[in-house]
Formats: sequence, structure tokens, C-alpha cells
Amino acid sequence: MKKINFLDYLYPPRCPVCDKPVLQKQNWCGFCITCIEKLPMIKHNRCYKCGRALSGQEKEYCSDCLKYGWMHIYDKGFSLCTYDDTIRDTVYRLKYGKRSEYAKPLGKLMAHAFAAIFKRAGVEGVVAVPLHENRIRKRGYNQAELLAKSFCEYSGIPFYAHYVERIKDTKPLKSMTRSERQNNLKKAFKIGRNDVKLKVSIVIDDIYTTGSTIDSMAAVLKEAGVSKVYFLTVAIGDD
Repeated sequence: MKKINFLDYLYPPRCPVCDKPVLQKQNWCGFCITCIEKLPMIKHNRCYKCGRALSGQEKEYCSDCLKYGWMHIYDKGFSLCTYDDTIRDTVYRLKYGKRSEYAKPLGKLMAHAFAAIFKRAGVEGVVAVPLHENRIRKRGYNQAELLAKSFCEYSGIPFYAHYVERIKDTKPLKSMTRSERQNNLKKAFKIGRNDVKLKVSIVIDDIYTTGSTIDSMAAVLKEAGVSKVYFLTVAIGDD
């Protein structure tokens, strides 16, 4: 018999889309039944490199990867949703609105969509994009780490905390150009653990924009002996 968590009744988690309290029994993954249908999930015809939704059935790569794909250090990526107004509000509240509980249902949904793909690819472990300690103190948590932990809980793939550390307190990337992002992230990360050696790994973050953060992580991982680096994010821009 399934145990009842009375805290869920006293302090129910909130739906990541509408931010209203939702009991787990209302939906298997923690969203309102109507809200989960609003998510702009990418289901078919993804870019072969970055995983964004393609605008034409005949295309294999998005315009961004056709232009810059050869520069990417990561091997292949996937995202749950296209970055529209719905998911933009969700990610903003997750990062800046103290809605850390959003990570649980989002990670569960990501596991439901992609766990089988990554297991077939031989993924051995998951790494979260780390925050600098200054940002952790200000925000209180690392949303990428919470997403990764939830994904691993429901996928069964191991999570390795502190595998990569951020040693440079980089400036916010959202207003930077591609080249500015790359310069900003130089020497931002380093390997934090030597007790585990991964060959195939996933890097988890909240948003994929130009890929600069993922590439910086992939460079550090590959220097440490990881042969293949995938990424998984909640959202990615459209084609």
C-alpha cells in the first residue's frame, strides 16, 4: 500500500506551469492535467546535433548547427521543450522565484522522455552545470543540480555531484553575443573529482542558447578522459 505524504496535503508542490498547488494524484508527474498539455514539448524532427525542433520535415540540422555545429565540443543534445513564453516563465521562477520544487516534476518528465535513449547510448553518469559559490549563496540552490538529481532518481542513471566545479564567477550570459559568452566562460570550470572516471556522460542544465556553457563543460570533461558528452536541458530556442 502506497504511503500518504501528509506534507503534500499541508504544503502541496506547485505546478511548474501555472504555479498553483497540485496534489500528486492529480497527475503522475506533478503538473496540472491541463497545464502539461500546454508545454511546448519537442516530440519529432529534432536537429541531429543540438536537438532543437526543426521547422521543416526534410531538414536534418537547424540553421544554427548548419552554421556553427562544427565548433561544438559536445557530441549531441536533447531538450524537453522549445523555449516559448510558457516554459520561459517556468524556468524564470525555478531560477529566480524560489520555486526549487519545480525541478522534481521537470526532471521526472525529462527522464520519462529520454532515459531509454541515454541508456542505449551507454551513458554512465550525469553531471550538472555547477554554479559558483557566490551565486549559490545568493540563490540558495543550483537549479541544474536539482534537475539532474530528479532525472537520475527516475532514470536510474547515477548522478555525480561536484564532478565538475565552477572556479570562475562568470557574468550573466543572457545579454552576451556568442563570442562574448565563449570568452566569459574560458577557464570557468575544472574537474572536481578524481575518484570516478566516466567514458560517456550527460551534462544537465536548464536552458540551451548558443551552447557555450555546454561546450565549456564538454571541453573539461573530454580533457579528463570522457569520450562522449551528451547534454539535456529543459528548454532550447526554436529554429
